[in-house]
Amino acid sequence: MSRHKARQMAIEILFSREFHGKDDIQYQEKEILNSVNGTDEEHNPAVQDEEEYCNYLVTTTTEHMDEFDQIIQSLAKGWDVSQMNRADKNVMRLALCELIYPKDARMADAVVLNEAIELAKEFSGHKSSRFVNGILGAYVRQRK
Repeated sequence: MSRHKARQMAIEILFSREFHGKDDIQYQEKEILNSVNGTDEEHNPAVQDEEEYCNYLVTTTTEHMDEFDQIIQSLAKGWDVSQMNRADKNVMRLALCELIYPKDARMADAVVLNEAIELAKEFSGHKSSRFVNGILGAYVRQRK
């Protein structure tokens, strides 16, 4: 199972929800899952594990979005969360989800931060990865 792939799908779904309503008939989140996994792999246990982890990330992040945005806002000196890049916000929300509400055994903070940096590079860019690292690094240091 690739947790990275599950995180990629979750970021795409969370990002899309910023533009489409959850029940928007012209948009289906299943399209994202199929575009990443392919439709022939539906019964593959690894794909099912990825989808399950993706669902946990999307559901938990959505449930706690206001909490995560408050944390981000408190650490982003001179930035307003509503004006931040949507990809960056969703990467940080996802990382906070894994840091605060882990699905399984708690992962090392460094693993979560490194994954968030990689996702930020992939979905936003090098400068964004530094911004994401700064915010999440400050959160990790603050909670210790």
